Amino acid sequence: MPRREYKLPGGTETLKVETIAPIEDPTPATPYVNASLLGQYNTEAILRAHIERLGGTVEYGTELRSFEQHPNHVEATLVTKNGEKEKTETLTSHWLVGTDGARGIVRKQLGLSFIGETRTDGAIHLLGLVEVQGLDADHWHQWAEMLNGGLMLIPTERTGYFSFFLGRVQDVEKLLVDRDALVETFLNRVERQDLVFGKFEAVSPYRPNIRMVDKFGEGRVFVAGDAAHVHSPAGGQGLNSSVQDAFNLAWKLTLVEQGLASPSLLATYTEERLPVIAAMLQKSTKLFEALQKGDTERAWKRGGDLRMLGVNYRWSSIVVDERTPKAQSPESVNPYGSGTDGDLRAGDQADDPTSLFSVFRPSHHTALLFNIPAEEMEQVLRVAQKYPSGSVKTVSIYPQGTSNPTDRDGHAYAGYQVSPEKPTIVIVRPDGVVGGIYFRGVFDATGDAL
Repeated sequence: MPRREYKLPGGTETLKVETIAPIEDPTPATPYVNASLLGQYNTEAILRAHIERLGGTVEYGTELRSFEQHPNHVEATLVTKNGEKEKTETLTSHWLVGTDGARGIVRKQLGLSFIGETRTDGAIHLLGLVEVQGLDADHWHQWAEMLNGGLMLIPTERTGYFSFFLGRVQDVEKLLVDRDALVETFLNRVERQDLVFGKFEAVSPYRPNIRMVDKFGEGRVFVAGDAAHVHSPAGGQGLNSSVQDAFNLAWKLTLVEQGLASPSLLATYTEERLPVIAAMLQKSTKLFEALQKGDTERAWKRGGDLRMLGVNYRWSSIVVDERTPKAQSPESVNPYGSGTDGDLRAGDQADDPTSLFSVFRPSHHTALLFNIPAEEMEQVLRVAQKYPSGSVKTVSIYPQGTSNPTDRDGHAYAGYQVSPEKPTIVIVRPDGVVGGIYFRGVFDATGDAL
């Protein structure tokens, strides 16, 4: 969606129109190549609905006050408020994951460092959602540079509502509670009277913080999302990064809880996510600084890395690659972009040709069997069957020219860079990451390859 900047004074004449990210044609490997904006209210509604389908609930009005770790469980003290009354209860669980934001207590009580900086230029900005009449929904609308006192309004999927970024505000506390004062501020920024600002459904202050933890957990307690890292909204990396944190931890916790993996697996949560988040903070901070300097060309340029398709764990201790030497450290690769350098290695995001979208699931590992001979296929299936039902799924992929081709268009063989003459096994983790690339014969009697 193009960004339209208006000339000041006046606020109605178009100064320039810039394309933030050009629309690209989808490919079999990346059928969803173009980004989509989704409001937080809809994102939360989708997540709540999914939790409910799984039999869970989200409990509101409940505060975590403290927790205590024990050798085999965690005791959390919760407080529920009903008017002026407080009810305290103790919840016992095997694990605790703090996604309670930058101001939450989980990170603080764990004693994790929050490395980085708070920008001290005194600037406070406002973010939120507002109803607007008089603007089209085909552009982002901007008056002056946001970080120099400007205003940006971004259409949402909700008709008539725009996300807003209001730069460098004064009397923050007043604007948070006084709607008339906030409307007046908006009108002063746009310098026009033809726009009608209606209901404000969300307003929150934002001060530039660029920080991250030194590790993502301790013992039986972990942090994810804003509890582990905070940064500017430049580049739109926050939500997806947080979801990737949770996904990386969730499948590992599941295997440990089911007794299918050693608790030592959980140490790889920090090992894998820490370098990725560090790289993300560098990228989002550079964009933020470009916005501050008014360097619009650099600030709004969206490179391939920001699509996050190149996020990888090529250095991870739990990935195995018999085809390409594994990276010895995250410093030897780009944790944010090496996955789009033309190679597919263990630790990269799995290639997702359309035929495999229905196969990968967060609830199981997937073994892709490329042209495995029938006699060896039986051995592979016997090993897979040793695991609990549903935890491992095997998919046989035969190339073009065979009697029963399953990859008729060659997308899977091309995407995974497999030669039809060399039988190969690719293991895809529940989080959609290639966990291993093996050649024939890797499945021993104990099934250690999985």
